[in-house]
Amino acid sequence: MKPRHIVFATVGSQGDLFPFLAVGRELAARGHRVTVGAHAMHRAAVAEAGLGFVMASGIAEPDDKAAFAAKAFHPLRGPRFVVRDLAAADVAASYAALAPVCRDADAIVTTTLAFAGQILGETSRGTWLSAVLSPSVFLSADDPPATGVAWFDRYLRGSPRRGAWLRRAAEAVTSTWTAPVRAFRRSLGLAPVSVGGDPFHRGQHARDGVLAMYSPLLGALPADAPARTTLTGWCRYSPADGLLDAELRAFLDAGSPPVVFTLGSAAVHAGEAFLRESMEAARMLDRRAVLLTGSPVLRERLGAWHESVFAVDYASHGALFERAAAIVHHGGIGTTHEALRAGRPSLVVPHGFDQPDNAARIARLGVGAVLPAWRYRADRAAVLLRGLLGEALTRDRAMRAADRLRVEDGARNTADAIEGAMHRGGRAP
Repeated sequence: MKPRHIVFATVGSQGDLFPFLAVGRELAARGHRVTVGAHAMHRAAVAEAGLGFVMASGIAEPDDKAAFAAKAFHPLRGPRFVVRDLAAADVAASYAALAPVCRDADAIVTTTLAFAGQILGETSRGTWLSAVLSPSVFLSADDPPATGVAWFDRYLRGSPRRGAWLRRAAEAVTSTWTAPVRAFRRSLGLAPVSVGGDPFHRGQHARDGVLAMYSPLLGALPADAPARTTLTGWCRYSPADGLLDAELRAFLDAGSPPVVFTLGSAAVHAGEAFLRESMEAARMLDRRAVLLTGSPVLRERLGAWHESVFAVDYASHGALFERAAAIVHHGGIGTTHEALRAGRPSLVVPHGFDQPDNAARIARLGVGAVLPAWRYRADRAAVLLRGLLGEALTRDRAMRAADRLRVEDGARNTADAIEGAMHRGGRAP
């Protein structure tokens, strides 16, 4: 295929970025030009991957990351804040930044909250594809996402009718959140919503195909997935600096495999209590621990810690998790995949968004347990970790899951699907 220009438009944390860096490098190796539209904080990561970058967001990086994370991950108000007050409110600025880059794009690939990218894809004469990074995004009636409320989740999975009710209820509750997007569409002379519907739900799915960029281990495609959906497998990106620093390597080499505690790249900023409880859980277990604090400020606020604990702002998850005895994490889709790939048991502490569903899928695989964030306490974590670390069957299942995940090549499969869609040709609006 002759070289083409592919634009990725993504909104979110590293978990929403890294899969596109993996696919982008695969496409670049095939001779294509790739531009990634993302938040300014991702500029360096995109450059490191050797891809083009455009700042596709007018949202300023918060000065107080802890306060921002607490607001974004509030169990009731967090989703509305992220969707309405951040992503939807940013649609005009994002459109202005992306439009010049997309004029010569042969393909545009968008994510759930990339509302401006969705409009540009819909109105493009080129190929428009959308990406689904975790199973819950489909909001399937046949495979309803877990909410984190155990009895309710069991009820929902009892029949597709209940799952369909959840989908209708979610669409009704969140319909006002995308009002800024509908208003902006009208200013462009477009219908308030696309043919698919609300852009936060079914309207996000592109006309030329949907890329389900997660491992089949987490679930097969639901029967009610959009037409022309391809389950590609996980698109793993390992940064060039994915080696562990000397001090952390020395700590790992000096004793038994530790329990690793992390809340990813976003929720961690509101995680001081989580980290303190985690240190106490490790003490109760008489286990070594590695804490990923997300920032030097939070690391310093923890004060002194025992020599059996190592605290660091960030470490490559892939390299670190392979050295762990178990991993305690928030259930973000990228971290969930890395924990599965490491073949270590997980204790998942979901905070919001897709995390309760990812956590439930880990539990159904038999490779981990779930402890909701609001219930996270040292004694509870210690009990669950003791069970996970002592169960040979859980460890065996985790290793078998790792063997399956390591042979997936989601980046290649996704690049094949994008090239195939471009070969078929986009459709004029």
